[in-house]
Amino acid sequence: MLTTNTRADRLSQYVPAVASPFIRPLAADARILIEFEGRPLERYAIMLQLRTEGRWQTIRLLDNAHGDHDMHRYTGREKQPAERFAEGAVNEIAPQAISYLIDHWKAIAESWRS
Repeated sequence: MLTTNTRADRLSQYVPAVASPFIRPLAADARILIEFEGRPLERYAIMLQLRTEGRWQTIRLLDNAHGDHDMHRYTGREKQPAERFAEGAVNEIAPQAISYLIDHWKAIAESWRS
């Protein structure tokens, strides 16, 4: 039996199903930490973080840890209950979540600080 070795098959041997987190810098004291899992993408966690008191603090989290696309606000260091962020396929919503945080991070940070 002849089997084909597609590009996806070859890549699956080298690309882990859980990618290392990566960072999208926003400012000296602000960043987005992004974690993806699965191939195709199954789960994500996208965190807006501010550096406070010498450490990174998550102030907004967008994820699908429980199957829905949720947003968690933070009050200080306390994560608040989930609010629905969006409906749709994971591979569509994860980039939207990143764009949302890039576009609104300053207002979110200002609100969190007050």
